[in-house]
Amino acid sequence: MSESPDQTEALGRVWGEVARPGSVFLLQGDLGAGKTTLVRGLGRGLGIENGIKSPSFAIHLSYPGRLTLHHLDLYRIQVPRDLEELGLEDVMGRDGVCVVEWSERLGPETPEWGVRIRFESLKPETRRLTISGEQGLIRELAQAGGIQTMESGVPTP
Repeated sequence: MSESPDQTEALGRVWGEVARPGSVFLLQGDLGAGKTTLVRGLGRGLGIENGIKSPSFAIHLSYPGRLTLHHLDLYRIQVPRDLEELGLEDVMGRDGVCVVEWSERLGPETPEWGVRIRFESLKPETRRLTISGEQGLIRELAQAGGIQTMESGVPTP
């Protein structure tokens, strides 16, 4: 749960600090849900202090830091054929960190190892973030962010 954009960015920063080469974050949520705010925090955690913005029109922006941040925004992608021209295989699962906004548009190109983060707006600034994916990495991110996880329906620290 995030109660404000500052909390969302702070969570992203912590995750950026523990991100490792090849990390892929797959973000889903409505316009204005906080996806780019989380990416800005991830960038700060990777040592990128300025300039992170939504790449809606560029589709793919890269930022040098401790690890290169590849930020993709697939909002404008309408057909799978458009993905072929992006060269996703060159940025996902490589040496940097890849974040994909509107990741549901990846379809069959969605990497199985990615961390899926679903943003749900509850109040004007309150968001529920549902995280799924590779359990070892999920536990590491949850621990770094001070988040409880659910295993077999039982909260764990």
